Amino acid sequence: MDDLASGDANIQTAMLEAISEAISGAVLVYDRNDLIVFASQQLLGLLPVPRKFLAPGTRLRDFLGAVYDGGGRLSGDGHGSRRMMSREDWIAKQIATLWKERAEAVEQRGTDRWVSYSRRRLPSGYGVCVVRDVSEHKKREEQWRADLERVQITEEILDNLPFPLCVQDHTFHYVAVNKAICRSFDRPADAILGRTIQEIHPDAFAERLDGVNRQVLETGNPSTMLEGVIHGDGTESVIVVRKYRIGKPGRYHVVSVLEDVTALDNLDPQTQGVTSWLDGVEPISSGIGGGERRDGNAADIVLEGAEGRRALVVTSVSATEAAALETLTGLGLDTSSVTSPEELDLFLRMAHEAAIGIDLVIADAEMDVRCLGLADQYGIPLLVLDSRSSADDLAASVLRKLRDGSAANDVDWQVCAVPMIHEGIDVLVAEDNEVNQIVFSQILEGLGYRYVLAADGEDAVRLWQEQRPRVVLMDITLPKRNGFEAAREIRVLEAGLSATPIIGVLPQAFDRDREACLAAGMDGVILKPISPEALEAVFQTHLNGEIRKLQTQL
Repeated sequence: MDDLASGDANIQTAMLEAISEAISGAVLVYDRNDLIVFASQQLLGLLPVPRKFLAPGTRLRDFLGAVYDGGGRLSGDGHGSRRMMSREDWIAKQIATLWKERAEAVEQRGTDRWVSYSRRRLPSGYGVCVVRDVSEHKKREEQWRADLERVQITEEILDNLPFPLCVQDHTFHYVAVNKAICRSFDRPADAILGRTIQEIHPDAFAERLDGVNRQVLETGNPSTMLEGVIHGDGTESVIVVRKYRIGKPGRYHVVSVLEDVTALDNLDPQTQGVTSWLDGVEPISSGIGGGERRDGNAADIVLEGAEGRRALVVTSVSATEAAALETLTGLGLDTSSVTSPEELDLFLRMAHEAAIGIDLVIADAEMDVRCLGLADQYGIPLLVLDSRSSADDLAASVLRKLRDGSAANDVDWQVCAVPMIHEGIDVLVAEDNEVNQIVFSQILEGLGYRYVLAADGEDAVRLWQEQRPRVVLMDITLPKRNGFEAAREIRVLEAGLSATPIIGVLPQAFDRDREACLAAGMDGVILKPISPEALEAVFQTHLNGEIRKLQTQL
């Protein structure tokens, strides 16, 4: 044991404990003889092992035996093989795994806990195993996928309703339609989405509906109307049009549901025919696609919204990629594709450096949730692709997304009295952890702030120079350049300019670094986990409510 102590004298326990705190996980270090050199105390909360087995000099075999006896396990038999293996065989398998040069695994422990294992064996023979609790990350990923599935199911239900249904935004452009209303309008979805009622219906009828739509949007009171329709074959129908408002202030939508009640004539021959309701009602022609509509076929309409725009498809399934590219090319889009989050990151970074704009990222629903954060990081709209969707559905979704993006970039002189403020970024978030990036994104979007993400210290400085945000949220443990260094460089670069508030983002265990943040030029700190209330309090303190006031004016 004396030889062991002298041979490992250069390993500083305090430094390893600090590293363990910094990565919010447990660290296990072992030598070429499979003897434990260091085991952080966090292991006690992650694995069912007595404290005495964490002592330096303990054999890995004894440590693993204690894990096995305690009912836990290191990852490596995630398919239930432990039940089929003896204690010794299981231990031997784990030791063999720890001798691999590099190994990664995630294991479910119980119903709601997930633990990740990252193992490295160095050329010197020393090995390191990092154990983290990734339950929150997995829960958020599962919640994201569940939300996505729920949205897809809801869209499928609405799309297959027997009643025609459409949705218009606050500018009265169509943003959603189902199959039934496409049949009623005698147009494909992509020839309706993004257009106004005046471009779809005859003038007199459009004017009447437009007045009702505006009343519903302004008051929130539902409306029910009776309309007579003459079809192309000369037959007449009675249509009940119901309209109601949904959404939140500033983001209201008008939903219209059309119900053909003519069929009620056949339910009771003794009753007066429903078509008698048309007395006094001026019927409109159902030939909506005829002389009243705008000249041009569906292809022309598609090209109006998509020609020359750039879309990037992210999927690892070749069939999905081929189908998506065919549809997008047919819309007139310039297209490319990548197969992984790593390729997506590289592609977007190179496009950004070359000043090539990407209008839309289309990611397969089965891809890693990191794709969402990467698209947000570069400020590119993201559309989630369901491989089961038809080409028409994809085309409609793409056109709707592109139209929404264009509308967001348009400057309306009647609305935006301070255009330079409207176009700016409110918040720069410097955070390398993907889960935390998603948390920041969800909170800031929910609060209505414009933001951009930086994944390392160098990006944080670069984006500060390019975007000049009104506040910076700076994680201190960034790669390439830590938060302290990035803050100091920003302070040097802004010499002579108005100072940008920089707020340090600290883990609970790093609260002691508050003074170091202030010394680096930061204006304050906020502790993880982040909450909407905490962020609002920070913004109010350091910006005096400036951002919120500007958004109210907009």
